[in-house]
Amino acid sequence: MMKLKLTKEQKIGLFALVTMVAAYFMINFLKGQDFFNKNNTYYVVYENVEGLTPTGPVYFKGLKAGTVESIDYKPERGLFVAKFKIKSKFPIPRNSVAMIYSADLLGSKAVKIVPGDDKMMLKGRDTLKSGMEVGMVDKLIGEFMPLKDSAQLLISSLNKTFVNVNDILDSNAKKNIAQALVNLNKTIRNAEAITHNLDLNGPEITSTLENLKALSAKLNEAASPLSKTVNNLAQLTDTLKEADLAATVKSLRSLLNEMQNPNGTIGKLLTTDSLHNSVNSLVTDLDNLIESINKNPKKYIKISVF
Repeated sequence: MMKLKLTKEQKIGLFALVTMVAAYFMINFLKGQDFFNKNNTYYVVYENVEGLTPTGPVYFKGLKAGTVESIDYKPERGLFVAKFKIKSKFPIPRNSVAMIYSADLLGSKAVKIVPGDDKMMLKGRDTLKSGMEVGMVDKLIGEFMPLKDSAQLLISSLNKTFVNVNDILDSNAKKNIAQALVNLNKTIRNAEAITHNLDLNGPEITSTLENLKALSAKLNEAASPLSKTVNNLAQLTDTLKEADLAATVKSLRSLLNEMQNPNGTIGKLLTTDSLHNSVNSLVTDLDNLIESINKNPKKYIKISVF
């Protein structure tokens, strides 16, 4: 068997060739190309590829499935055509979307394949639908900008208000406000003194409250008899109300008028002495009769014995 003898120049050339091939494979590997797996090429048309760079990752359901091989700008249409290399073991439905999204908070962009529900799968060199997902930072900025505008308007309004207040408040008004603040401080100090006195007289106040509580208890005990008395008075009042007092008073007034009339029967009896004299005479006769019977009873009482 013959040995292959290489000259020094041939060895140098062979080494350079091997180095170039290795460098080629290394560069393409760093670009994301996988020489050991079969890849499919897909195209996506974007209006904006801000943050997306070649060799960027392409994810399928969270797993890295390929890379962005290149991004070309088409000035005649004003669009960008991105070329993807995706492993053939990842079948992609025909209505899937290649969505550009924020991969981190620093703004780095990546692509994720949002699979559709179509039963037909894309073939190599087909075109995917494009999409753009608003990142978290963009959302925060979008929400912060209206707040920023509102804050600027509020600050501007406050500045105008303070300027107007300064224009309205002359030196006398400012002095009055300062004096009002001094009076307010005095009032606060007086309130503190009153509070201190209340703290010092706390035991006496507590004793007074206890006495009031005891008095209230006694009043509650006396309330029941008083209630009965009030009920009785109410019943008496109702009875008097129901009675015909007016008619009674009228009758009494008529009787008094009749008694005061000298021509009436009762008036004659009250104003003349005849009844009085007759009664005196009758009493005198009765006394004489009784005395005569006592002295001579046989004259008036007869007793017969059978």
